[in-house]
Amino acid sequence: MSASPVVSYSPLLRWLRNLGPWLLAALILYWIFNQVPLGEAWTAASNADLRLFIPTTLMAVGYWFLLESRAFAFLFTRFNTPLRWAEARSLRGVTYLLTPINWNLGTAAIIMHLRITRGVGAVDATSSILFYGSLDAVILASEVFLGAALLPASPMTSAMLRISGAIVILQSLFVATLMTRRPAWRPLNWLRGRRIFGTFARAHPRDLLVLGLVRVAYFAGFIGFFWFGAKSFHIDVPFAFAAVVTPIVMLAGALPITPAGLGTQQATMLYFFEPYGVEGSVLAFGLAFPVALILARLPIGFLYGRELGTFRHYLEKARTSDASE
Repeated sequence: MSASPVVSYSPLLRWLRNLGPWLLAALILYWIFNQVPLGEAWTAASNADLRLFIPTTLMAVGYWFLLESRAFAFLFTRFNTPLRWAEARSLRGVTYLLTPINWNLGTAAIIMHLRITRGVGAVDATSSILFYGSLDAVILASEVFLGAALLPASPMTSAMLRISGAIVILQSLFVATLMTRRPAWRPLNWLRGRRIFGTFARAHPRDLLVLGLVRVAYFAGFIGFFWFGAKSFHIDVPFAFAAVVTPIVMLAGALPITPAGLGTQQATMLYFFEPYGVEGSVLAFGLAFPVALILARLPIGFLYGRELGTFRHYLEKARTSDASE
């Protein structure tokens, strides 16, 4: 049997593919700065109430860190290998140093850590992360759909209803199909038998409930962060409105069309928050909060930075072992 051809891209095509999201983000930001001068945003940022914004950011980051690491401990213990909460905290902390460079680098570090230190196959660990991410998409899209349904009708909310509704339906069908044996069509049975979907086959409704509640609590933390954060920039957003709109802002940032939601989140926040504050203040908050979250996470990452040295040690040991075989 001949080997399957490997699809390769020229350096120019790879460069253009990587540049595309940045170009789109630049275009969105160019449009935003045409609507709201950067000087207005700078003035608004200078007048922000940092005595409220900084504690809010630190408490939110600490809350998410403890919650996510606990979810990791449950997820990998349930499907891959026993993982104590302390080790999960260390693992999550290291990703705070890597994800600002590249989100996929943080995910790869988790997979490699489990492979090198616990012998968990890369595909098996990836399967668990894929399962977790699928639940994440369903819950966030469900919250967006509910929020958009509660807002006055507009082209933006109509688009969000269609997008989030499609995500909920497709992702729910995806998860349900892989977790069950129905329908028993041959292509679906072949798909269920793939190792990359092994976690789905072993998952029980209780796993959906536990991890689902964790993600609901996670997104609830963002509602509080956005509400207090907006107040820090003198944007008087009602709490109920923040609860409805925050998932929409997060979904806009999660769309894989710009790097880390750059541009898409700020444009969405301007659209929804502008009636409750000066445009410059909304833009200042939209630009400040992603940077603030990265900076607040870095001390946690540095606290567990020694694990990077351990990780490199295990990686070199694994390479040496592979070379000798």
